[in-house]
Amino acid sequence: MARCYPIPSDAVFESNAELRVYEALAEKLGSDYVILHSVAWISRPGKDGPREGETDILIAHPTRGVLVLEVKGGRVSLDYSTLSWTSIDGNNKIHKIKNPFDQARRGKFALLEKLKENPIWKKMNIGRFNLGYAVFAPSVGDGDRLSGPDAPVEIIGDRRDLNSIDVWVERVFDFWSQNDRANQPIGMRGVDGLVALFARSVSTRPLLSARIADEDDFRLSLTTRQAAILDVLRRQRRVMIAGGAGTGKTLIAREKAVRLASEGMRTLFICYNRGLADHLRELCSGIEGLDVATFHQVCHRWITLVKSKYGRDLMSEARVEIPRGNEFDHHMPLAFANAVDILGPRYEAIIVDEAQDFGDEFWLPIEMLLTRPEEAMLYIFLDENQDIYGRSAEIPVQGEPMVLDRNCRNTDAIHAVAYNHYRGALVDPPEINGADVECLFASDIHKQTKLIGTLITKLIVEEHVAPHDVAILLCDVGDRTMREALLQKLPLPSSVLLGRIEDFGPGQLTVDSVARFKGLERPVIVLWAFDNCSVSADRETLYVGMSRAKSLLYLCGSREACDRILSIVT
Repeated sequence: MARCYPIPSDAVFESNAELRVYEALAEKLGSDYVILHSVAWISRPGKDGPREGETDILIAHPTRGVLVLEVKGGRVSLDYSTLSWTSIDGNNKIHKIKNPFDQARRGKFALLEKLKENPIWKKMNIGRFNLGYAVFAPSVGDGDRLSGPDAPVEIIGDRRDLNSIDVWVERVFDFWSQNDRANQPIGMRGVDGLVALFARSVSTRPLLSARIADEDDFRLSLTTRQAAILDVLRRQRRVMIAGGAGTGKTLIAREKAVRLASEGMRTLFICYNRGLADHLRELCSGIEGLDVATFHQVCHRWITLVKSKYGRDLMSEARVEIPRGNEFDHHMPLAFANAVDILGPRYEAIIVDEAQDFGDEFWLPIEMLLTRPEEAMLYIFLDENQDIYGRSAEIPVQGEPMVLDRNCRNTDAIHAVAYNHYRGALVDPPEINGADVECLFASDIHKQTKLIGTLITKLIVEEHVAPHDVAILLCDVGDRTMREALLQKLPLPSSVLLGRIEDFGPGQLTVDSVARFKGLERPVIVLWAFDNCSVSADRETLYVGMSRAKSLLYLCGSREACDRILSIVT
């Protein structure tokens, strides 16, 4: 049986015709064949702008080559006098259709263009190889009548070929190979390269390399919805994706950024929080053509570059232009826009994570960075419930966002308490039940610190949880220095080092604010410093803080405060 991407039982077919052909190919072709269904791509923007390509089915073989296959259902008819094609469905309704041979031929050349620009394919140094196209009409019993000057009978399949479709495929490959005997085999490296480009499987790993083994087994694969959105992003240039905490926004954003860069597009992946940017940069290290930074880090680089090259102090100019403006919200975005205007655009694709935190002034310079704003790629990910910086951004994408609606990070128990503070479209809970959320009750900060110390010691010594799998997050940072000092005085195990996000590493237990921890996660979260929080005014902070926990969530505060933030919010 051939290797299929996806397997027939998981594939979504636009017609029964595609299903019949795909299943027949899967059953009849040998294991050295690879079959990909519903393949689509956008070639890199060039002189004539981006080019879109697609094919119903792609067949690859290490020695025979690659075949682009167009499938047409119904009773297909052709009038050569008018060059019009029609299909008659089961209800005898006539539908005008495109010339399937033109579609297959265009798919062939668009595929070749995509392969030539792809860095993975180029590194394999595959020269001329057997690349053909064909049309299959499984509801037609006399496909020969569709033949013509541009449609030789050798590349037409019909119902008679279904039971021996392996023989038919070999015949089509032979037809194309005899036209150019200088072709070389693509080998298994070539076949695997096609899979990597068009059917790459995606697995998550914990964002900061921390796993609690049993539960993380359920988090490894993309959900169907996440995979579907990645598929849609192959076909569209400007998309907004929204979802609650833990629905996989950052995972998809990172995966899309890596794919675009791997396909040869100069790509920028930006977010708001430095902690998230630092970690994403580490995850994406070694990816050629991919820059990862916060918005303000990008601002700083461009402003500095203009100053070094041209001697202009764009920040001083911005302060003069907006005398009452804020350094980060007004002066830096304006100076950044002026820098891009001077230096010119740079990127063919931009991925924005945490877009809910981007101010209105951020978007102009972002769009200016695109080499072809109307045709380049701009993908924006956001969670309106995480707007804890109180921004209201005019995001430059028309229409409603695509929505991620399954929580894939937390357990069901954590989801229940975190999403109690969520406002928005329904998000389905995860499939992991998990342990109950626990409260550490104490009336004052000194007693609370001791309870946290006892808990950390138990987790590290008795439960063998790694220190870097734990984070203590502060909702209110008004007395942050005192809390950090009290924690430093605790008699913790010698293997534990306390530090902030940027100190993360083996043995480092993170102590930081909820706001700085946005976009990140840990298997174990201790939420602290919420005694003075209001359920209504601080709803987003509570939502973000609780939802950072993957497997275990502890709330440390007074009994009244814990009861208050765990109560049902209406």
